[in-house]
Amino acid sequence: MVQRERIADHVYIFRSGLYAQVNAGLVVTREGCILIDTLPFPQETKEILRFVRQRLRSQVRYIILTHSHADHVYGAYLFPEADVIGHLLSRELMIRQTRPALAAARQRNAALAEVHLRLPTLLTEREATVRLGGFTLIMRHSPGHAPDVINVYVKEEKVLFASDTVMPIPYFINGNIDNLRRSLRALKQIVPVEDLVQGHGEVLLRGEVQSALDAQLEYLDKVENAVREVYESGGGKAELNAIDIEACGVSRIALGGLAPQLHRANIYFLFGQMKRSNEQKAKSLPKKQAV
Repeated sequence: MVQRERIADHVYIFRSGLYAQVNAGLVVTREGCILIDTLPFPQETKEILRFVRQRLRSQVRYIILTHSHADHVYGAYLFPEADVIGHLLSRELMIRQTRPALAAARQRNAALAEVHLRLPTLLTEREATVRLGGFTLIMRHSPGHAPDVINVYVKEEKVLFASDTVMPIPYFINGNIDNLRRSLRALKQIVPVEDLVQGHGEVLLRGEVQSALDAQLEYLDKVENAVREVYESGGGKAELNAIDIEACGVSRIALGGLAPQLHRANIYFLFGQMKRSNEQKAKSLPKKQAV
């Protein structure tokens, strides 16, 4: 069900087999563990809990929630002994959006019946550091996929947890494409990186990190230009649907075949933004006075 991989001497990742290849990370120190995100369903996060308690004979001291989306935060309640760290916007969004969404999800899925949200109590804004057992984790704000995303750099192991800033296909319908560009460019400045853990999907190794980030930026440019061309030519749904994912640089089988669905959502989101922006500009123009 859950795929576990040791990617550095003191760093493990756990990948969901039930939902969109979500990744959680575990940094193991002599003073306890730091968990970076959880997995979407209790039975998966419980595998992490068993690994920590039974295999490592340790406990989780801190949980870093990289953003407020359900697939990353639902399992935090299983570690009541841990302090929860997150962006200050994450706390706000979890109260306003994630909590009511969980109440609705419980009605549809019995597997979530026991889940309750743990809100971040240690809050960061632009940059913060946590140190434990000889390890330094640097957290930086990385908006774009969503406004509250943070990435986490494990300095001693040179491992970067990029969260959903980096996915097999960039995805920004809950955020902003320009912010995502800025965040991706900021990731390119973090060196050295031996392993980059995407929010979903496979780990990127040192030799492919920079080219992968360049490919993400290229996708954003291509998809935005394609949507703008459709909008400015007066096109609609048929023309939007014709914007091919692979022409924008992403394989249609990426993320277990979910990539085309996310690509289409990006396209419609951008088109809607362009339409609203144009309408607002039209409203702001001074009206001609009658003579």
